[in-house]
Amino acid sequence: MLAKRIGSSLFPFVLALSLLLAGQAGSASAVGAAAPPPGGTPAIVAWNNIALNSVVTVAKQNPAVAIVSIAFVQAAVYDAVVAIEGGYQPYHYDLEPHHPAASAEAAVAAAAHDVLVHNFPTQQAALDADLAASLAAVPNGAAKTDGVAIGQASAASFNASRQGDGFGANIGFTMPAPAIGVFQLPAGQLPAVPWLSRLRPLMLASPDQFRPGPPPALDSLEYAASFNESKYFGGANSPYRNAEMTDIALFWTSSPAIQFNTAYQGIATSRNLSPMQAARLFAMTNMTSADALIACFDAKYTYLAWRPQFAIPQGDADGNPFTTGDPTWKPLAPTPSHPEYPSAHGCGSEAQIYALVTFLGTPNINLDISATVPNLLHPTRHYQTAGQLIDEIGNARVWGGMHYRFSVNTGVRLGQHVAIWDLQRYFQRIW
Repeated sequence: MLAKRIGSSLFPFVLALSLLLAGQAGSASAVGAAAPPPGGTPAIVAWNNIALNSVVTVAKQNPAVAIVSIAFVQAAVYDAVVAIEGGYQPYHYDLEPHHPAASAEAAVAAAAHDVLVHNFPTQQAALDADLAASLAAVPNGAAKTDGVAIGQASAASFNASRQGDGFGANIGFTMPAPAIGVFQLPAGQLPAVPWLSRLRPLMLASPDQFRPGPPPALDSLEYAASFNESKYFGGANSPYRNAEMTDIALFWTSSPAIQFNTAYQGIATSRNLSPMQAARLFAMTNMTSADALIACFDAKYTYLAWRPQFAIPQGDADGNPFTTGDPTWKPLAPTPSHPEYPSAHGCGSEAQIYALVTFLGTPNINLDISATVPNLLHPTRHYQTAGQLIDEIGNARVWGGMHYRFSVNTGVRLGQHVAIWDLQRYFQRIW
């Protein structure tokens, strides 16, 4: 039972498609340049860090929303770098001809700054100071002036494209009447960001484009199997979960925006990515993940399924002869205040990982990821392959008591569908 893994039958299919997409979007050798990166790449890393601080630390956005906000920044940065270097299709802002003499460093700073100020106006003073510090490192002259103008134009184009997209909108959601199997809230909490279920995606045609079917019926064997796995391995005081499993479960309660983007910063720096490739890496991963999370929340707020925290104490009332309630059961990790099915981490993380494999051209990602959760046995964990990483994330959601196995599996499949669709249409090499 401990050896259960998710996605193992799907990963060869994912790998084949990833390698195909990598061949379409640029060779793997493009991400392993030997020369030190030009100034634009450190700027991309620095402004990714600034964005993480604005979105996660200062604004304290919901983890799924944080990925979307980071994606907005990286979309404008990507278009600004494309406008200078060319070679890849832009996402939204298309400047012809390209301006290779312009400063990529100045463009990146201006683009990221303007998107962040647009979305977080109360942080303008701090962001203005960050921009001034970035631009002070760029020599004065036409290259700097042109770079700033390109970055500002890219941000303005992106910001205009998101007008009326539904970000933060009141969609009139009300909690359903209490019932067996139906979404319930942890005490003192409100439903988390239901508007994300209707947010206009970045690349998908609509949030429901890949909506999965409903979760298993409460009286089904599939439901019982997942119920019991979460009950035995996800409880706060589970005697079946060992110390390493507990560590993994808690490790993946850190901010996914910080965990993944910090890892991408390491790739950009250690592999000496060019500004174009660094911008493309951050855009591909964050933007496909944002779309996957929007699609995921569409499904969540369509099916309104209850979490193990509420299902397991009421297991005697679900009509399934293979489930037994435990009124004292509590999950290891806190239960998020949005519906259970499908798993948001399954959706968003699979899309990130799929995009990363596509970018690298190999499932051998050789990636270190860190967590900020206190008292972990391993605050930094290494993942040699994409399959190892996605399996661990899926296990973590079950071992933490937040999800059922079927919800993780569905989330992974949804993330795959979104990533395949997005990456077949965007970030392609054009010359």
